[in-house]
Amino acid sequence: MSLTLFVVFVVFPLIELGVIIFVADAIGIFPTIVLLIAMSAFGAWLVKREGIGVMRRTRLAANRGELPGDQMLDGAMLAIAGVLCIVPGFISGTIGLLLLIGPVRRPVGRRLVRRWTRMASLVGFTRRRRGAVQVEWVGDITPTHSPPNPASELGPVND
Repeated sequence: MSLTLFVVFVVFPLIELGVIIFVADAIGIFPTIVLLIAMSAFGAWLVKREGIGVMRRTRLAANRGELPGDQMLDGAMLAIAGVLCIVPGFISGTIGLLLLIGPVRRPVGRRLVRRWTRMASLVGFTRRRRGAVQVEWVGDITPTHSPPNPASELGPVND
């Protein structure tokens, strides 16, 4: 885990900076800055557009009584894409723009979910077991007294 954090917060920004310097050397500093700003603006616009579509599909699935699992995954991937698009850089911007494409976003999202599920099971989180669970009731479950009312304990309110 610490190696992953090192790569994400140290190695990747250094590579990103190297690419920016390489592009600035090839086309100039001003065009590089304009290109980075344009990529960020275009990415933010696409995230907004795709996000509205995901919200609409989530609402439709909920109205049909379905669990909007795929739409939630799409929303999470759009959030990741949005962060990658807003962060200045050509590599992160390109990855973010690719994640905005539905046919790319869905397989990547499913693969990440499988990986995170596998990692969670290795760290100690257990997977759900299939089948019936036996439960034995011991004693009476009816409450013996009513729950306290916090509003009555505070006293009168003076405005």
